[in-house]
Amino acid sequence: MSIAWSCVARDGIILAEAGSDDGKGSVVRTAQRISRMKPTAGWEKTHSWKDAPFKGIKFHLHEAADAEDDFHQSDKIIIWTFSCVYDSKKISEECVKAFLTKILYVTEALRGMPWWREGATLSAQASFAPTLQQQMETADRTGKMSMMNQHVEETKAIMASNIENVLERGERLEDLEDEARQLNEMSRVFKKKSKDLKRFHMWQNAKHGVMVGTAVTGAVGAIVIPPLIALL
Repeated sequence: MSIAWSCVARDGIILAEAGSDDGKGSVVRTAQRISRMKPTAGWEKTHSWKDAPFKGIKFHLHEAADAEDDFHQSDKIIIWTFSCVYDSKKISEECVKAFLTKILYVTEALRGMPWWREGATLSAQASFAPTLQQQMETADRTGKMSMMNQHVEETKAIMASNIENVLERGERLEDLEDEARQLNEMSRVFKKKSKDLKRFHMWQNAKHGVMVGTAVTGAVGAIVIPPLIALL
């Protein structure tokens, strides 16, 4: 697994963790080193040639503790720590940072719970470790998934454009069919006339109707036939 170990801690107390060693102690040593590093306002990193390719990285969130009442402000700061040890040959540092940032947001609501704010070591292990493990297992696909999501969005845009074009073309076909039906109805009305003068006008209109009908048929053919030929 690309991320071998990860944990969430409060003021240096590990509340939940997940992962396993590589059998040589490299993951354990790297996790211990990154955990001992003092918190800063940014990212902390650690690695050693002995434990390569494993590297440690962590990020801190400095949060003001709740005041005892509405009239006093608390000077206490809670430091939440999000750490992990990863295989640098399998996953990039940027993907690991994205993973830890996601864990930060996933735990946002949980950090208000009493066992998170005041609990002892591993007080959130049972409830959050499975989620942490799941996130670790999918973290190495984050970069690929981002590219896939972009590809999907582009494909969806093309498909939406295609659908709109098809619907627009369908509306044009329906308009042409309506015109053809109207012309046929006109022809039937004309055929009911019995007087010679009206018969003459009927034939003139009928001829006009045939010409328009031919034009309609040709237009329909021009719209429908090209896609059928292109698919052959």
